[in-house]
Amino acid sequence: MSNIISIVLILASVGLFFGYVDPTYVVIRGENREKADYDRALNNSKQLQAERDKLLEKYNEMSEIDRSDLSKLLPDNIDNVRLILDIDEMAKKYGMRIRNFKTDATEKSDIIGIGNSPYGTLTLSFSTTASYNTFLAFVRDLEHSLRLIDIAGVEFASSDTGDLYDYKITVKTYWLK
Repeated sequence: MSNIISIVLILASVGLFFGYVDPTYVVIRGENREKADYDRALNNSKQLQAERDKLLEKYNEMSEIDRSDLSKLLPDNIDNVRLILDIDEMAKKYGMRIRNFKTDATEKSDIIGIGNSPYGTLTLSFSTTASYNTFLAFVRDLEHSLRLIDIAGVEFASSDTGDLYDYKITVKTYWLK
């Protein structure tokens, strides 16, 4: 009789282990892994908040002029009108007249925000007429402007007016999304 009770208790223990203890242990182990993932995410968020606070402190220490320059360097939106006016002001210094401004329609998807890039691009093209030396000085001003502008292409043809040339310039500019 004691052997039967021992066997029944052993079978009950095995059944209890495989029926309740082991599945519960597996669930607890999974929850511990999930807790560890949450702890890592919480630590990462604390580090990111500390870094954000440092950067915000540096930003707040900047003068208003420096903030304005930073905003011109890489704006958080595309302002076509401001960009056109800036380029036109550069050209006026050399007596040049900018005409035929066009945006590249293929870049419109970046404006709406499609894509995974942290920045957007916009391609602009425009025309002007100037002498070669005047054009070089204008291009230097474009290169040294605060706004990030890449000259993507230049086409030129002789003009009907002496030593002047007709230029078609294509530029690419960027902004943060």
